[in-house]
Amino acid sequence: MPLNFSVYVNFSYNQIAEMCRRLLFQLGIVAMLTTNSIADEFLYSNPIVFQRFENTTTDTATPDIPGFYGGASIWVMESDGSNLKLLRHPGHGSVAKHLDHPSVSGDGRYVIYAEFESAEIGRQGEARLYRENLQTHERLVIRGQTNCAFHHATLSLDDEDLTYSRDCGFERSLVAELGDLKIVIDPAISGTRSSNGMSAGHKVVYQNEKPTEVQSDRKIAIILSEFDPQGRRTDRQITNWVYRNRRATISKDGNFVAWQTNSTTNGEKDDILMLDINRISDEPLQVTKSPANDGHPFFSRDTEWLLFESDRTGNWEIFKVHLQSGEVIQLTDDSNYVSTRPRW
Repeated sequence: MPLNFSVYVNFSYNQIAEMCRRLLFQLGIVAMLTTNSIADEFLYSNPIVFQRFENTTTDTATPDIPGFYGGASIWVMESDGSNLKLLRHPGHGSVAKHLDHPSVSGDGRYVIYAEFESAEIGRQGEARLYRENLQTHERLVIRGQTNCAFHHATLSLDDEDLTYSRDCGFERSLVAELGDLKIVIDPAISGTRSSNGMSAGHKVVYQNEKPTEVQSDRKIAIILSEFDPQGRRTDRQITNWVYRNRRATISKDGNFVAWQTNSTTNGEKDDILMLDINRISDEPLQVTKSPANDGHPFFSRDTEWLLFESDRTGNWEIFKVHLQSGEVIQLTDDSNYVSTRPRW
């Protein structure tokens, strides 16, 4: 049916102008309310982002089991554990994705993470790195390559640098983007593999793993590489390869390194150690000591706190420890999920 405009001819110019004014005012109110509701819902002063897996069995909560990968979701909360919300779900069934290792920007606006094409095959599939706006949920692919997986991305605490793992079939590498430098970090010794890196300035800390057929017998060392403006590197071995030393993090000023290790328990449970890298003769400080596993440490931007995951309650939850006082605060408590890989 054609539109009939004759009804409007009886309105004066002033009446039409007044109607338009009222309509614009109402639209402005709606827009303002919509904008405020989004901001109120997602405005965090110091957000923590982390992964969660649905906790179906006891074994599912063990990161050392290969099947631990698959179907992870990304959550966000305030640094005191409040305002806990689901940020992105991987989906269900055959279309389910796997979301991996989120990082958050210093202004609390963006989250960077990897999305694997299939939760069923996990890290064997293709993956790209995304940047997602915490307020609008708009997201953008920032790194990707056909037939490759980009994952384990970590944003530096000053938001200047990015490190990530790149798996392209038989070609597996650790990439560090340090300002204008893009560096593929070769292993410290031939036949090993570099992964799980993080940078501060031109320093990159990462794990260097020797090949093994037995998952429980992994031999991993922590290496610190420092690069000059031309990309030339100087390596420093933080630990040896006797035990499983992994998931290293570095403070914003580049002075402290922390990692999880089973060296404190003769190859059994994991604790967290920290080292002042400017004091070469010092032994690492044991930050956590519990009968359970503690891991995935991550410094706060002021280097006063360390985030970590732990199964000390019987389920994997997120905690933080004050480095000066030793006070430990539990931030999540939900046995329906395995909560892991926290960062702020």
